[in-house]
Amino acid sequence: MKYLDFSQQFKDYPVITYQNIRNVFQKVNHSQLINWRKKGWLLKLKRGIFVLPNKTISPHFIANKLNYSYISLEYALSYYQIIPDVARIITSVSKNRSEKINNNLGNFYYYKINGLLFTGFTLIKEADSIFRLALPEKALFDLIYFRADLKNQNDLEEMRLNISKNFNIKKIEKFTKLVKSHNIKNRLKNLIAYLYTIQ
Repeated sequence: MKYLDFSQQFKDYPVITYQNIRNVFQKVNHSQLINWRKKGWLLKLKRGIFVLPNKTISPHFIANKLNYSYISLEYALSYYQIIPDVARIITSVSKNRSEKINNNLGNFYYYKINGLLFTGFTLIKEADSIFRLALPEKALFDLIYFRADLKNQNDLEEMRLNISKNFNIKKIEKFTKLVKSHNIKNRLKNLIAYLYTIQ
């Protein structure tokens, strides 16, 4: 497996997986991949997922690829300008596993959620790629779901939420009905009550 053949074969791939390599070259030569990485010819995003160094690729798309997920929580709320802070870490929700991944393309945090709540997202087209992004209501729901420190009105006020008239609080009520945890449900009920006072 020569690098020229490898790079030509995968030049149009947004990311390259072990399975992609096996499909073309029958096997994965791990020592060769390590050597190419040391030379800067190949970038490792996580175990078994790589990208060619000259590729321009959306970090939003990569966030979805590294762990089957949708972008949510602080990053999505910042994207929608619901919170004033600019999120540097791409936060996502997955039904697979919680993990933190740091690589050349950015920092990616994943939070595992019950499969029934892996919903409430839309597809966004960005250049030549498409990525999954939580709806505004689901992004806020997810934040309260995972953040035990956001439990009362004072905590919510400190977030300085910018809630538009189009924000549908009933969507959060719908998601809340699927929650089994008493503590999480109480936090979400506090959020719903607060939202009705500021919208």
